[in-house]
Amino acid sequence: MTERRARPDNRHAPHHSQPADLPDPRMLALKTLQELRGGEVTLDELLSKHGFGLPSLDRNFLRQLLGTTLRHLGEIDAMLAPRYHPPQDRTAARLTNILRLGVAQLFFMDTADHGAVDSTVNLARDAGLHRYTKLINAVLRGLQRDGFEWPENVEDWQLNVPAWLRGSWKKAYGADVAQGIAQASLGYAMLDLSIKDPAEAAEWAEKMDGIVLPTGTVRLEGGRRIRNLPGYKDGKWWVQDAAASIPAKLFSAHKGKTIYDLCAAPGGKTMQLAAFGAQAIAVDKSEGRLKRVYENLERVELGAAVVIGDATDLAPDTPRADAVLLDAPCSATGTIRRHPDILLRQNDKLMRSLLPIQTKLLNQADKLLNVGGELIYCTCSLQPEEGEHQVKSFLADHPNYERKPITADELGGWSEAINDAGELRILPLHMQEYGGIDGFFCARLVKKS
Repeated sequence: MTERRARPDNRHAPHHSQPADLPDPRMLALKTLQELRGGEVTLDELLSKHGFGLPSLDRNFLRQLLGTTLRHLGEIDAMLAPRYHPPQDRTAARLTNILRLGVAQLFFMDTADHGAVDSTVNLARDAGLHRYTKLINAVLRGLQRDGFEWPENVEDWQLNVPAWLRGSWKKAYGADVAQGIAQASLGYAMLDLSIKDPAEAAEWAEKMDGIVLPTGTVRLEGGRRIRNLPGYKDGKWWVQDAAASIPAKLFSAHKGKTIYDLCAAPGGKTMQLAAFGAQAIAVDKSEGRLKRVYENLERVELGAAVVIGDATDLAPDTPRADAVLLDAPCSATGTIRRHPDILLRQNDKLMRSLLPIQTKLLNQADKLLNVGGELIYCTCSLQPEEGEHQVKSFLADHPNYERKPITADELGGWSEAINDAGELRILPLHMQEYGGIDGFFCARLVKKS
């Protein structure tokens, strides 16, 4: 029988009565889970939509409930399996998600047992599933009373990480490293900040009770209200994971150089390039996402050109540049700590559908780059198909390029993520002494002719 566990950083569910004109965060959580199934929209996008206008307590509970459910989805489904068989009708998905939310509260959150059960029954009633309220009550009460039998020789990470991911990581990195990746990916991310003036990193870390990582990022404990932190209103820093902050630093020169940032939104790398003195040109096809780039540049008082357009199909007369930074769209499997919905939304077929787009973007980057210029290609994916394999293929098709190896000196002495080819292959299990880091791939190429 498995012990019941609660995360130490869980928030309590809201105990106040909900005003009539405000939606129940549990109902919003149900809607979000339903919409995530299609894979088209992300958890962050849905939280922005459904959480808009909610009081902070409800908004935090909504985020916590969804994050907990997604991180423990495999365990939750294993617990439900012996007691629940979905109906063979169109209510099955909603009913299953209602039970998932109930089990998440009952076993993995700091919610009182009776509150978890009663609120889940009420959620079913509010969702129009009155005829299943007795079933929901029986399933949850039974789990509360009896616990559950854990599958033999199976650990929680094996249940919570989809088989396709576990298999791909084992093939790429070996069984032990794959297990470490999976366990680290199911953890919680810290709050990382890029400082507008890197020379002030230690000063800002002291002001906010944080630390400076070897790569120069300021790291704080998670869960802090970003807009209330010192320096936010003055534009002294922006939120950016430590791994994502590395590529923009790797150009040989920035000041006065014209540098494209392709697929730029939400703009962290564009801001870095501008802060380093580059003439940055941010390109992204999403007008909505580029709005955030505008807003971020305005807050930190930095200038950059912003172009709305598909980077795979820029006009033939688009000006060339001294350097190109391509952070290509990818499966984002390195960011599960921050985006646990990837465990539900992503799959091998979707990942492979992105490979031709990445190849096309690399070829477009070549057209934009002057001879002698540097191309930095990166993805926040752990899948070699989206990283090492893409670079190898590009170099085979473009013999006028060569790798320029990344060195530990450029990373503040940090060397564990540099592979034999001089590329960065950052894994979530790296930097464990500092609280981990997002998975990331980065290669630097030089156009010789």
